[in-house]
Amino acid sequence: MEVAGTLSVMDLIRQGWYATYPLIGFSVIMMSIVIERMWALSRIGPGVERLTGEVVDLLQKGDISGTTTLLEGRRRRTPASRMYAAIVPLLGRGPLDEVLELGERRRLDESRWFRRNIWVLGTIAASAPFIGLFGTVVGIIKSFHQMAVMGTGGFSVVAAGISEALVATALGLIVAIVAVIFYNYLQVKVGNLDTTMRVGLGQVVEAATLGGVHGAR
Repeated sequence: MEVAGTLSVMDLIRQGWYATYPLIGFSVIMMSIVIERMWALSRIGPGVERLTGEVVDLLQKGDISGTTTLLEGRRRRTPASRMYAAIVPLLGRGPLDEVLELGERRRLDESRWFRRNIWVLGTIAASAPFIGLFGTVVGIIKSFHQMAVMGTGGFSVVAAGISEALVATALGLIVAIVAVIFYNYLQVKVGNLDTTMRVGLGQVVEAATLGGVHGAR
């Protein structure tokens, strides 16, 4: 694709490197985080619900040893198994408030892992338009400088600088829009997972109480 007769889009990107190169770097970082987080979080929700159901069934039967065996086999693999494995040893021993407090602490620890690097997407979304705007301002400055050097006006004199400015603006907006979309999507997904973990914790403690494993105190 040619712009202004002799300059291609790639030429404009290279000329506006002070804005376009950081934005391209941001886009690479953004997509790396998005792919990693979506892959990591994709199976956690169904896994939490499935494991919660298995633990609830065992605790309602009063089978602490079976619950411990189940969780020990999964402790290193799922956030829910790590959370449940922390509270099972306290069932029937400590006060219910202490069990719930420990479970909440573990849930918050796992929630921090859910949110890992998502803040970077928010930072990119907020800063990309300003970087594009910086490229726009510099491109316009170049256009006026070219007019001063040539001693004349006209579109042909300023076309390259204006095109460079518009490319920087467009790239900054594209990166920011994509970052905002994925940032909001991942925030909602993490919020849903956090809620699923909290509900699961309550179900497990309730099952332990109903199964006679832990008396209400």
